[in-house]
Amino acid sequence: MAENSTDRVELAIKLFNSGCNCAQATLCAFGDIIGVDEKLLLRASSDFGGGMSGTRETCGAITGMLMALGFLRGYDDVTDTERKHRLYEEGRALIDDFTAEFGTITCGELTREVAPRFREAPHPLVSDPMCRPCTAFVAYAVSILDKHIAENGVLN
Repeated sequence: MAENSTDRVELAIKLFNSGCNCAQATLCAFGDIIGVDEKLLLRASSDFGGGMSGTRETCGAITGMLMALGFLRGYDDVTDTERKHRLYEEGRALIDDFTAEFGTITCGELTREVAPRFREAPHPLVSDPMCRPCTAFVAYAVSILDKHIAENGVLN
């Protein structure tokens, strides 16, 4: 159970390094507050790694983060357009934060252009210089969503 951002980031890194894809590691780091069986979270996010089905499009850490946001602050009343727009605004703000940090949310660009820089200057959230390249993206996505939840709470 993750109690603060550091614990949740460490859990996400552990999950990612144990074989979870980027979306799975990001989503499952919030499993304790989502309250859904981890196997269901793993299955739901299993096809979002590698930029969605390995296409190298939208980063799996982003899709996992947005899935967690949906579980925690989403809506199930499809007529509640106010809540829908608020959720989209929150999601876009998280995406903007990630983009400001790394320059893109595209998996192919992150792995090809951003991740190689970590060999010379590791990301502050990742202490192991030998970690997988996408570890920083997972860690950062988890950290910004965790901060958002701490500031705004859980709606569901």
